[in-house]
Amino acid sequence: MPSSTFIRLSGPIQSWAGQSVSGNFIRTNPIPTLTGLRGLLAGALGARRDEIPEWISKVRFSVREDQTGSFVDDFQTIGSREEEWDFRRRIAILQGMKARSIKQLSFKPAVGANAVVRRTYLSEAEFIVRVTDERHTEEIDHAFSSPVFATYLGRKAFPAAFPFYLGTGNEDVLHQIPVVKTTPRYNEGTKATEKCTVRVYELDPPLPPQTTQVPAVASRQEWLESVNSLSLHRRSTITPKA
Repeated sequence: MPSSTFIRLSGPIQSWAGQSVSGNFIRTNPIPTLTGLRGLLAGALGARRDEIPEWISKVRFSVREDQTGSFVDDFQTIGSREEEWDFRRRIAILQGMKARSIKQLSFKPAVGANAVVRRTYLSEAEFIVRVTDERHTEEIDHAFSSPVFATYLGRKAFPAAFPFYLGTGNEDVLHQIPVVKTTPRYNEGTKATEKCTVRVYELDPPLPPQTTQVPAVASRQEWLESVNSLSLHRRSTITPKA
């Protein structure tokens, strides 16, 4: 069975850019995107924008949604970009569009003045990501255990909570890592004897989510103990002093 590297994406805020509704409304996807995860791996490897290894496009990402996030809005003020407006206007004129249509091409609501941009972010979400490429398991594991560039949840301002790197193991570990449920049903000391239903997304090719049963625990401490008991191989993330 192929070995996979497992990471945990959790934090107060995440942002996985989805399609822009308009130039002034930018929303996040409800789960990490394929391009976002590829970028996360590339950054951990230390690859710059023009140096991303081709093999990253062959890596398989499976996303398990442990906690569904809620959408929050953020409003930002930006300055006008006249060169963008002028460029779009010239293109529209060449295409024979009317003046009314040209105005609709503006990428933001205010031309020649400040504009308000609305961005949606994902709050309090948690995902377990399985990263698989049999030919590059060692490189992936090393990258996520000791990333060259800081790892973050879609934007540099959104760092990942501890623990981020979980280790390397067989693919079935995705169904063995417990989920934390703090509802009355899951009392302290359950030790993963309960089960919980979660969704698993395969990103390449994009498929409808599958549901699966995974162990449930009542606290993060129990979660850490359960993860430590799994057959995950971990690199040391702290360099010993000489």
